[in-house]
Amino acid sequence: MFLCDFHTHTYFSFDGDRKASPDAMCRSAIEKGITDLALTDHFEANSNAEGNISPYDAKAAHDEILLAKDKYKDRLNLVYGIELGQGYQYPDEVNKLFKDYKFDFVIGSLHNLRYAPDFCYLDFSEMPYKYAQHLFSRYIDEINETVDAFDCIDTVGHLTYMQRYTALAGINFDFRPYYDRLAAFFDKIIFRDIALEVNVSTLRKGLGFSMPDADILRLYRDRGGKLITVGSDAHSPADLGSCIADGFRLLESIGFDRVMVVKNREKVLCKI
Repeated sequence: MFLCDFHTHTYFSFDGDRKASPDAMCRSAIEKGITDLALTDHFEANSNAEGNISPYDAKAAHDEILLAKDKYKDRLNLVYGIELGQGYQYPDEVNKLFKDYKFDFVIGSLHNLRYAPDFCYLDFSEMPYKYAQHLFSRYIDEINETVDAFDCIDTVGHLTYMQRYTALAGINFDFRPYYDRLAAFFDKIIFRDIALEVNVSTLRKGLGFSMPDADILRLYRDRGGKLITVGSDAHSPADLGSCIADGFRLLESIGFDRVMVVKNREKVLCKI
């Protein structure tokens, strides 16, 4: 059975498990039957510029990942990736990083809105529902800015990231009022050959949905979307690959039979 995991973090991410070396992540992938693995550590452009988290050590990450890539080349397609967070907020930081390092694969993500904290720090249980709606409306604006700012993005990470935290607060957030705007966003990324990620970390956490959820994935399908990446968002070797098979089954139930991986810096569709 083909298995891939295209959203994972090593100890080079500020929130990565201290045991999550590139080598350990590769060994975990091989043990679990994963053939294609992307290591996509966080580069939070705003936090890197503002200094409020540990900075991304780009050189050390590059060197260790390339060593692992060579070591496991006969057993694993290891992809040197990055999760680019809030890149549009500090484009100079991004341009400097991408001038010095040539990534095979780039996830474009949005963890916090401009002048706001990460969604994980917001208490949606204490927030008026209309304000949560306002935040997601802003999110759509700023995820558009994310993909408009750079030509390097290969996939859009966890499009409904906010839903992880609304669900944990016991709120069933309704995305239907935003379907027209999401459809327009899908038209944009489809035209530009940017994939959509199915992030299954919420399945691993027992929340019962992927990010985005099945209904939004159907909307993407109906707009003609075909490029899908799947990632566990693992921050440790133990979680690597978790619920990827569940994500595949979900995709098959919607009508997708292929997912995108990267081989030799080329996008490749693989049958699931």
